[in-house]
Amino acid sequence: MSRHQPPGSMQPRPGPALHQPWARRADLTPLRAAPLTRRYEMAWLGQDGIETASRVAPAAPPFEEAFAAFARGTLIATGDGPVAIEDLLPGQRVVTADGALEPVLWLGSMTLYPRATGGQEPARLIRLTADCFGLGRPMPDLVLGPHARVLLSGARLRHRIGVDEAFAPARALADGVAVIEVAPVTPITVYHVMLPRQAGLRAAGMEIESFHPGPGFAELTDPQSRSLFLTLFPNVDRLDQFGPAPIPRLTRFEAEAVAGA
Repeated sequence: MSRHQPPGSMQPRPGPALHQPWARRADLTPLRAAPLTRRYEMAWLGQDGIETASRVAPAAPPFEEAFAAFARGTLIATGDGPVAIEDLLPGQRVVTADGALEPVLWLGSMTLYPRATGGQEPARLIRLTADCFGLGRPMPDLVLGPHARVLLSGARLRHRIGVDEAFAPARALADGVAVIEVAPVTPITVYHVMLPRQAGLRAAGMEIESFHPGPGFAELTDPQSRSLFLTLFPNVDRLDQFGPAPIPRLTRFEAEAVAGA
């Protein structure tokens, strides 16, 4: 206060409230963080042959799980021999864990980046080292996407969980020795595959779950999210058109319990 200014006559200093970080800003509308999004690529078998599309949708687990099971370069067993995942086409028949040949109905892909961008997590892949599940399982090393599920079976699973076979999140099996989380140093494309039913695709001697939203998907999502999710699958109109899902899935906790038994 100036020594020539009478007491009690001090006025607020002019200037916008934005320049006064201590000021109360009840009259200003709070800023909202923009929702995280990601670009997704799809290919499917339409009436006129193979069709493709690219769409932007939320970068959230229910969406990303549909696109991130196989790393580029993974060889998938088909009726015509091994085919790299990036060369697989809708309509081709792949060999499933039970020895059947099933047609590919849909293929999805997205790009993972080494460093977090826009609040997204940095890329993480899962490397299964050669023979870590037994001789030739896998052979050679197999690199999977962050949302891959591996088919487990055997006495250990029956003893701990009470089922003969189940799909387990690959990330939950990481032990830092045989199954390792790795961070790519360059952007990498990851893929997923939809079949007429839930099944295990054969890759390097392992069986990796094909994409299926799961029997509880409708209960875990709101109607708006479900509607947006289905836009990524132009080949279906309803969730029940993903086919049956007879093989159970383990939670992360269950998978860690089986792996540590």
